[in-house]
Amino acid sequence: MNIDYLIIGQGISGTWLSYYLQKENKSFIVIDKNYSNSPSRIAAGIINPVTGRRHVEVWLADEIIPFANSAYSTLGKELGITAISQKNIIDFFPSPQMRVSFMQRVEEKAAYVTEYSEQEYFRKNFNYDFGCGEIKPVYTVHLDSLLPAWRNRLKEKEFLLEEEFEIDQLK
Repeated sequence: MNIDYLIIGQGISGTWLSYYLQKENKSFIVIDKNYSNSPSRIAAGIINPVTGRRHVEVWLADEIIPFANSAYSTLGKELGITAISQKNIIDFFPSPQMRVSFMQRVEEKAAYVTEYSEQEYFRKNFNYDFGCGEIKPVYTVHLDSLLPAWRNRLKEKEFLLEEEFEIDQLK
C-alpha cells in the first residue's frame, strides 16, 4: 500500500492532521490502538486565553481563540456533534496576592479578565474570602464526543488501522 502520510495516534493532533489532509485530498492512514488512558482521551479540553499566577495572556490568544472556536465548530457540524462550547472560568482568589495580581490585569484593561459583577453569588456553594474574577471567553472541547466521532469517520473511509504501531514493520 502506498500512501502519502502515516499518522501515528488519533489523539487531538492526529485528528486535526488527518482532518486537514483529508480536506487536501491527500492519502493517509492513521494507526491507533485506542487506549482509553491516552492523553487526548483524558484531557479536559480547556482553551483558556490566560495562564499562570499572574494571569498573563497566552501568546497569540487574539488569533488562536477565534480560530479554535471556528475550527472546532465547523468540525462538529460536519460530524453532527457539539465539539466545542463556551464555559467561562470563575477564578476564586485563594490569597490576597492572587486577587491583587488579577485586579492588576483588570486595571490594565486586559482583554480576557474582569472582576465578577456579583461577588456574593457563589457564597452558598463555595467558601472564598478574597473575591473572584471571570476569565472569558474560555472554551471546552468535547473530546469525549469529538474523538470517537472522527474515529468513526476514519473507519468509514478505511483510513484507520486499529492496532499497535510497530516501527520495525515500517517499510
